[in-house]
Amino acid sequence: MTLSFTIYLSRRASRELGRLPREIKESVSSRIEALADNPFPSGVVKLRGLKDAYRVRVGRYRILFRVVWEERGIVVFRIAPRGRAYKP
Repeated sequence: MTLSFTIYLSRRASRELGRLPREIKESVSSRIEALADNPFPSGVVKLRGLKDAYRVRVGRYRILFRVVWEERGIVVFRIAPRGRAYKP
């Protein structure tokens, strides 16, 4: 039996996803959907300075997300190219 997580996109992440080129958007979307079954696939790195926050790579893009254990949820709060992903 596998317990899956619910995926939530922040307003910012939703806007960033909508602006991506179609082929990149498809890759990023499928990677986000895969997080529901396994929030820690290979390649996931914990972000320093943020509680329960992680990042996963999709080409040159980064998906930044937070795991909310109490609600079994994953909140994607940023989708951006590497150079901009970690800037506020």
